[in-house]
Amino acid sequence: MLLSTVAYAQNTFLADAKIQVRSVIAAANVTPIVVSTTAGTVYSVDAFNNGGVIAYVKLYNILAASVAAFTCGTGTPQARYMIPFGATSSGGGFNVSNINGDAYGNSIVMCITTGIADADASAPGASTYIVNVHFKRQNP
Repeated sequence: MLLSTVAYAQNTFLADAKIQVRSVIAAANVTPIVVSTTAGTVYSVDAFNNGGVIAYVKLYNILAASVAAFTCGTGTPQARYMIPFGATSSGGGFNVSNINGDAYGNSIVMCITTGIADADASAPGASTYIVNVHFKRQNP
């Protein structure tokens, strides 16, 4: 007797996975940007730079009750990304995708700064950086 079975590829991306995108054009300040007020998973980050200065995207796993009081340059990011610039300021950027995702057990908060240090709070230039965070809320 032959049994019919269906094999599914492990870690297959599903179009109906309810993944959302938080897209930001950086302002000339370091105001924290709330990606999600609930726990979630980050699947992809892409960022673009049309200027001549490197910037950094820092993602934080912040308790929901602490989001309003959070300031960039405090705490330790859960993930850090560098936004490169192109030769002759013609544009640069990156895309980092993880089909398994990076889990954030609390809220997901983003800061964009021009300094690499966790304590850095140097403001980026206005309208110079675009950042997209592709994520899924734990409880949509």
